[in-house]
Formats: sequence, structure tokens, C-alpha cells
Amino acid sequence: MNASNLNTGTGDPKNSDPGNKHPMYPVGAQGENLEASEGMRQGIYGKTLLLILLGMGLALAMIRVFAWSMDAGPTDFLGRVLEAKDALPQVVKEDKELVMVFGSSMVQAGFSPREFDQWAAERGYENIKSFNYGFGGLNPFYQEVLTRRIKDVFDENNRRLKVAVIEFNPFQTTITRYNRNRILEDSYLTILGTNAELWDIMLADPTRGFRLFNIKYLRNSISAEMATSFLGGSLREPRKRTELERDPERRERLDEVGDLLNQAFEEEYPDYVPSNWSYEWQGGGTIAAERKPETLAIFEEYYELIRDPARMDDARLNRIHTADIIDMHFSEELVVKFIDLVNQFKTFSDHVEVVMLPRNTKWITHSAAGAKRLRETVQRIEQATGVTIANHQDLPVIKPTMFSDATHLNRYQGAHNYTKYLVDYIEPHLRP
Repeated sequence: MNASNLNTGTGDPKNSDPGNKHPMYPVGAQGENLEASEGMRQGIYGKTLLLILLGMGLALAMIRVFAWSMDAGPTDFLGRVLEAKDALPQVVKEDKELVMVFGSSMVQAGFSPREFDQWAAERGYENIKSFNYGFGGLNPFYQEVLTRRIKDVFDENNRRLKVAVIEFNPFQTTITRYNRNRILEDSYLTILGTNAELWDIMLADPTRGFRLFNIKYLRNSISAEMATSFLGGSLREPRKRTELERDPERRERLDEVGDLLNQAFEEEYPDYVPSNWSYEWQGGGTIAAERKPETLAIFEEYYELIRDPARMDDARLNRIHTADIIDMHFSEELVVKFIDLVNQFKTFSDHVEVVMLPRNTKWITHSAAGAKRLRETVQRIEQATGVTIANHQDLPVIKPTMFSDATHLNRYQGAHNYTKYLVDYIEPHLRP
């Protein structure tokens, strides 16, 4: 309502309220001048702003309390990624030719860098050192940001990879996977992105840019979405569970064998310093050549026990629920990001291979429509990058018994055999 409509005693009688039955302001204020009315408005605006600021402060305090109470910080949910990123300056100073295998948790579990180097040396390539840069929980959106950090260090040190092996993980690139991870997007960007990249976002979208800097510097990179997702996890729609029954005797024996393997590790690696990404082990794990024969025999039993059909079926159902692993409706955003990261690797690598790692064919079978979508997506990536994707999903040297669950290779059978296969596969590109 503008000033001419206010009842000041001089306006149109039709706009007055002689009886003050519905006063716009208290009776005493209606005869005051406009300056007084504006002053009251400013007071209301000031109080409103104060309430907004108090609300923001309370929300920020709640996030900080959550992070403190859970002892939560970037190293808690991206520990392996950050340790591997921090190791890059040391990696580029190696005096050997470098091989990097980059991808998801399937790479983390399925590639043994120290065994790769041993077998490469046996073939006459003694000047090779490989690293496992596989990380669980990173879809191509986050992998692309990490690739920038890898490229930064290699470019700054005028260093190149001899061979980059990049995993294309279909179920990490689906719409389902993208939607389930969007709550982490802002937090992960503040952890993996540079201030210059955040500033570019600020210039394009000031609201989001301000939010990202706020998350990074005031919230310890814990976004409100991340906190509420954690606290509200029990409210999510439950997924389908297996209808198969676990064998109680098998579970009891599995606990016993697990204790034996923990004891064997402590005896065989007394000087091991716990880490998420070990430089000494080149990002990989233990290798069979270092273990006692009796330990490896216990692992044989352990692998048989964890292949309990009920456990495997439940892992399959989890992948269907969280990643659309059967029908594979691909995310446009994630496909574009994967193309971008491959093209980035090409700028600091002498040779780039893109592969799909072995699939547990006993438990994971694509639908006809899903297989068609996969073929189309593979063709699109190949056309955009100029790199042919090698399909290692159905290798004869890999059996379903070599998996620890529905998707990951076990260490001493699956990773062992796949790593040996990989040496032969990329041998032509190891040559001087």
C-alpha cells in the first residue's frame, strides 16, 4: 500500500477508517508523519534480518556440533583419496616409468601394483613402477575433479605417465548412482576443488559459490545435506533383502577364520603402519609372495565361506537398489564427466587404455535393454575420446569363485589373476 492510501487525516475519506475498526497501525501512529512510519519499517526489517542471521548461526552451529560429535572431517570419508592425492609429489619424483590404474573400488580391490611390477620385470621391463588409484564411492563427477589434481602435479613437474589404465565402471555411471551421490557434491567439491575453481563457480553462480566457500571454511566441508542424510538414513525407503537364509554354522566359522587371518597379519606384518593408501604398497594391498603357505590356505577357506549364496544375493540386490546395475540407465552428466577425465589423462600420458573390469557373471547379468544401453554408451565414449574401451567383463581367466562379493575381485585369486592378465595386455606399451 503506498503513502496516499494511509489514513493521515488528509487523504480521501473513502480510504479512511474513522472508527479505527481495522487500523493499519496503532491509533496513535496513524496521525504521525511518514518518516515515523518508515522508521518503524526499518525496525521490522532489522529484526527480521537479525532473526535470519540467528537462524543461519544456529544452523551453522548444528553442523559444527554434528562434525565434532561424530569426529567427522574430510579424512574420515575421503581418507584414501586424500592420502593418494598427497602422495602425488612423491610419485612424480620416481626415477622409473610410471603406470597408473585409475578407477572405482573395483580397481582398488582388483589391481595389485607390486605384483604387476614383479611380472613386468620378469618380462624384461624392470624400469616400471605402477600405482593403484582406485577409490570406492567416487563416481565420474568426483573422479574428474580428482583427475585435475593429478594433472596439476604431473604438469607442474613436467612428468608423464608411461601408461594410464582407466576403468569405465558402468554401474557407477547410472542415473541412480548420480542421484544418490548428489548430496555429497558440494562437500566433495570443496575438498577436491581448488579455490580458483570455486571462484569460477562463484562468478557463474554467486549463490552457489558463496555456499561452497561457506561449506569449505565454516563447516569443515560438511554440508547440511551430508549431515541430514546421515541423520536421516534410517528414514530412507528400505531396499529389498535376500530371501535366502544364511547358514549359521557357516557364519560362525567365518568369524573364527577372520580371527585367524587377523592374527596372521599381525605376525607377518609387525611393522605395518595403518593407512588408507600405502605408498610402500603403491596403493595396493598385500601379495601372495609375502604370505605364509598356511595363511594362504586359510584364505582359501575364507573365500569359500564368504561366497554364501545368501550373502552374495544380498550384495546383488544392494547393487540393483543403489546403482541400477542390471538395467543401467546412464546419467548424461556422468558420461560427460567420464569423457572429460579420459581426455585429461591423454594430456599427460604417453598411452591411455580404458577398460571394463571383470564382472561376476554368476550374480550380475545385464538385462537386454541394459546391455543395449551399455553398448551405446561405450560407443559414445569411444567416439568422444578416440580410445577403444576394452571389455574385460567376461575374461576366461576370471571365474565367479574369484569374487569376494557380487562385484569385487578377491585378492589372492581374482586380483592376482587379473593383474597378471593386465601385464600381458598392456605389454606392448611398456616397451621403450
